[in-house]
Amino acid sequence: MKFFFIVKPPVKKEYQREFLKFKNAFDREVEEEFTEKQGPKNARNLAKRATEQGFEKIIFVGGDGLLNEGVNGIMEATGGEIPQNFAIGTIPTGSGNNFAKALGIPKDVKEAFEIIKNEKTTLVDIGKVNPHNQNSGAGANDRYFVNCFSVGFDALVNKVANDLKTKHRFLPKDLSYLLAALGQIIIKIPNFNIRIEGDKIDYKNKVILVAITNGPTYGAIFKVNPGAIVDDGKFNICIIEPVGKIRALLDLYRATQGTHINLSEVKMLKFSSSLTISSTGPHEIASSASSISQGRPLPYEIDGEVPEPQKEYKISVLPKALRILVP
Repeated sequence: MKFFFIVKPPVKKEYQREFLKFKNAFDREVEEEFTEKQGPKNARNLAKRATEQGFEKIIFVGGDGLLNEGVNGIMEATGGEIPQNFAIGTIPTGSGNNFAKALGIPKDVKEAFEIIKNEKTTLVDIGKVNPHNQNSGAGANDRYFVNCFSVGFDALVNKVANDLKTKHRFLPKDLSYLLAALGQIIIKIPNFNIRIEGDKIDYKNKVILVAITNGPTYGAIFKVNPGAIVDDGKFNICIIEPVGKIRALLDLYRATQGTHINLSEVKMLKFSSSLTISSTGPHEIASSASSISQGRPLPYEIDGEVPEPQKEYKISVLPKALRILVP
């Protein structure tokens, strides 16, 4: 059995101690690389290389963002055809660790290593997103995600939270998301005109956010889709329509408890195949017309990362597409 550890620095001494124990137990069948932001040692390239070199277990030491990059490298290397004996694992040391939480993988490093040693696996769903505009057609920019894809308010919050984590390392990791969300509400609550089409859904309205998740939580503390299950072949959708600042603050608190789902401004949906989220012009909300060219770009986040916004996104469910080590 060949193990490849992809590690996002910095790491604590506890991880280094447990890794050495693990490596000594498996002799030369264990390799480790620390990631860099750019170049051949970014997480995506490391995961792609390890897959092509025949490593059967790739372990990600970090959070949802690292998993996202790694899974994209694996899917690129395999063309989506994951070998039967292949699995990934995670030692959750990131900011949110939402996907690990959904799987019951603890943050305790020693306990997480025990899960890897036991080699028990399960198949989980993942998502595929194709963000495109008039200059890039469907299929041109496919990207995969393990836990969440969202547009609107969430993307702005994640960008601010990522900046906070970089500038103020003394802040508790979970707190950065909450501070970012509070700041966005106090400054100005953004609204976006959108249309969602596909899988028996046809929704048009002005919204604050649309959050599509594989697991129940995102942003470390928000139970945005409390009923989501990572291996049921479906993704859950939470739509929040415009509200005032005081109401938004209350909704923010309710979202940390998962008690927001029955509010009048909240719409909860599910889908099991694919759908499209597109930006529309204000006049299109009341009509049946839909055109990418009319709307402004929609900011989006994917597993906590915030790429350049586009005007339309196609999101697909890939049921039981990835094997992962679990308790």
